Amino acid sequence: MANELDEVNVMTIAHPKPQMVSKDTPLFKAADKMLRLKIHSVIVVDDESGGKLLGVLSSLDIVKTAFLSAEKAKNIPVGSLIEGQKPYFVYQEVSVRDVLNLMVDKGIRSLPILNDQDKVAGIITMSDVLRLVKEKLV
Repeated sequence: MANELDEVNVMTIAHPKPQMVSKDTPLFKAADKMLRLKIHSVIVVDDESGGKLLGVLSSLDIVKTAFLSAEKAKNIPVGSLIEGQKPYFVYQEVSVRDVLNLMVDKGIRSLPILNDQDKVAGIITMSDVLRLVKEKLV
């Protein structure tokens, strides 16, 4: 199975049009978008046109922030929640095995995928990887 994961390019199972929000998006708008689309994370970029990758905002980030103070958290810009975060990402050329290793080693559930101009080209989640592993096992 390990060799098979080496042969599968990340873009084969990735989402090529990931949901993004700008760093200035209020937290409640990002949460609303995630709920409507039934997704667990959004990519945070420096501007709405898909600029520089700043990080990933997860549903867990939102829950932790809201738990501290729901009313105050409502209008916090999402960029403030990821400040100082070193965003993990992969490039389009990597294998699913590389993605899985990074996810497991760093304890992350979704990774932005960048093209050769360092622009967001997609997102891959642990669920995507598990679906592929299930297909290979069955």
